[in-house]
Amino acid sequence: MSAPKLNVLINTVELSKKGGVASYYRVLQPCFSPEVEYFTVGARTYSEAKLTLAARFVADYVRFYRRLKKRRYQVVHLNPSLGAKAVLRDAIFLLIAKRFGVKVLVFMHGWDVDFERRLFRSFGGLFRLVFGKADAFVVLASEFQRKLQALGIVCPIYTETTTVDDEIFSQPVSSPHGTPGGCNILYLSRVEKDKGIYEALDSFQLLKKRFPLATLTVAGDGAELPLAKEYARRQQISDLEFTGYVRQGDKHAVLAKADLYFFPTCYGEGMPTTVLEAMAYGLPVVTRGVGGLCDFFEDGRMGRITESRDPAVLCELLAGLVADPEAREAIGRYNRSYAEERFAASSVARRIEAIYGALLGDGAARSGGDLRS
Repeated sequence: MSAPKLNVLINTVELSKKGGVASYYRVLQPCFSPEVEYFTVGARTYSEAKLTLAARFVADYVRFYRRLKKRRYQVVHLNPSLGAKAVLRDAIFLLIAKRFGVKVLVFMHGWDVDFERRLFRSFGGLFRLVFGKADAFVVLASEFQRKLQALGIVCPIYTETTTVDDEIFSQPVSSPHGTPGGCNILYLSRVEKDKGIYEALDSFQLLKKRFPLATLTVAGDGAELPLAKEYARRQQISDLEFTGYVRQGDKHAVLAKADLYFFPTCYGEGMPTTVLEAMAYGLPVVTRGVGGLCDFFEDGRMGRITESRDPAVLCELLAGLVADPEAREAIGRYNRSYAEERFAASSVARRIEAIYGALLGDGAARSGGDLRS
């Protein structure tokens, strides 16, 4: 018997925008089969007025309805976060898709803990009524899978990963060039309090007392960037560079010259793409146990992971790697191999297409989140 026809429409944000979802589907686009199409929803720029944006959403629903009426897709793939605006927006897309009898996959990319509490307290029944009509969910962490089940979602829930561009693995990565104590540490993220910028600065300041040759590069922009710069100036933190936002070529440069990746985030992460990119570049990682990182990160073998936000604790974890370039090199080799096997865009695209096939009765899909095997 031939496999069911793969005919999929993915709702995405504008791919030219910054942000995790745009980056995710921009990288995956060339890896999907030709039968997988994109449908852009939401703001096209960051400066759209509220009235314009409201009109945009109404127009998106009309276009979506007409698209489904014109062409009978087998699967519609929605991409909200678990947040009030995204859930409300995609609830309407879901109901339109089910009106046409289409299978619906809901991929929850982010997870707002405050909104989760409101759902459990006041809106769980309404959430189940609408999103219980979905045929499958994808989440980025097993803890989110358990929370959806606690909300009453009974359809299959797959755990997946974020992804890195296959192009990274076609480029040679040099061995770490740092010496014992001479290590270039990279923080690559939005510069926000919850992303751990002050923990990173305080930990590095402590580290400098023991390893004067260590350097720190902070790559990224964000609301906290001016305040973080001022904080570093007041604290007289030396050998520190703020690059601002880095585009693709600049991102390659900061990753390629780094010896160690440091990301002490306490944000409600799904699976931080920057951690996977650092692994793909052959970097050891020091991070906190957030989101999907807990599902695969091997403490000691991939770097160090902790629940602590204490700069003294984080400094100790950094120090063990800063002092040992041979360990950094061995961990980096392992991380690059691991990332190529599990996080490359081509691998992620095939796993997602396998989920589409499972929705259409073409066997079972393998969960990408089962990453320890």
